[in-house]
Amino acid sequence: MFEKYLNKLEERITHISGSNFKPGVFSLEWFLTGISYGYGLGVWFRLWLYKKGILKQKTLPCFVISIGNIVVGGAGKTPVAIYVANLLKEMGKRPVVISRGYRGKYKDHSVIVSDGDRIFIEAEESGDEPYMMAKRRSFPVVVGKDRFAAGIRAIDAFKPDVIVLDDGFQHLKLKRDLDFLLLDYSNPLGNKRFLPAGRLRETPQASAQRADALIFTRSPDENISVESIEEMLSLYPGCPWFKTFHKPFVCQQIVEGLILKEDTTDIDVLNGRKAVLFSGLADNESFYRSALKLNVNILHHLEFKDHYYYKKPDIYLINSMAKKMGADLILTTEKDWTKLEKDIQWGANLIVIGIQIEFEYPEKFKDFLISGIEKQ
Repeated sequence: MFEKYLNKLEERITHISGSNFKPGVFSLEWFLTGISYGYGLGVWFRLWLYKKGILKQKTLPCFVISIGNIVVGGAGKTPVAIYVANLLKEMGKRPVVISRGYRGKYKDHSVIVSDGDRIFIEAEESGDEPYMMAKRRSFPVVVGKDRFAAGIRAIDAFKPDVIVLDDGFQHLKLKRDLDFLLLDYSNPLGNKRFLPAGRLRETPQASAQRADALIFTRSPDENISVESIEEMLSLYPGCPWFKTFHKPFVCQQIVEGLILKEDTTDIDVLNGRKAVLFSGLADNESFYRSALKLNVNILHHLEFKDHYYYKKPDIYLINSMAKKMGADLILTTEKDWTKLEKDIQWGANLIVIGIQIEFEYPEKFKDFLISGIEKQ
């Protein structure tokens, strides 16, 4: 009963933080706005302590790249971290990706998730996003709440020359050599309020002092005018910037209970198919929009909270909905797939959609990255 009430309160706060509102006196919005002022003051004071050198940064003996944002959730940090790590490999570097492993149940100060080939722990222990990266089997992945300690462990185990921090922009305890700040093209600052009344972690003015480059994610298409992001660029004068696009692909598919290889289905096969969607993301609406762009006939979308771990009643609900609505397919995301048991009997063929990042000018970004590393 109490847990049900807390879940409803969490849902309401999540809705408020993602909307524009005028707080009425003594309303929940009014209360959250008061807390957000306190949060903003705390953020300012913490940044001031680091700026004055009262709080000290620690330095790792290798090049450190941070991928992060100033708005909670949903900017595409993990796909960009994957892109950067793979690009570093193409450049002949030895990257390791370090993540906090949000909601992972690991016990030690840091844990090796993967060595780039073998996976040592499951998603429930590592957290869903690190496990998703590990499943790519392209580079080592380490999790740890203390990124410096995780970095030392990564260096001892893999001797990397570059460490990539997934969601590391606010982790000031660790000095970094290159900070990429991600901004959602269509909604870069949310409702412009601090947590919990909004989703801001810090102000653009504060972040502009540390950002080495901006990466706009989820750009609508290659032909959109730069004018639509000029307001954001004015807050980061002189800062280099790049546009990226989220490109969906078929990551996995289960047909008649059999797991097929990743490259057996082209994304165009979804065109016109009737599907039930389910997802547990910071921005579930983004998955819905992606399916619409693929011309999927969406019958229903079951939305769960971010980092949600599915239980048997959830699977029953998904299958029942697919059967009831006569769905050809059940669609979910790569992130959600990591948290699902592999022996589940699905009520329709399951298609797992992953996201790849594409830069508008990939060579320009590569040159910027090479230049940043060579300056050190």
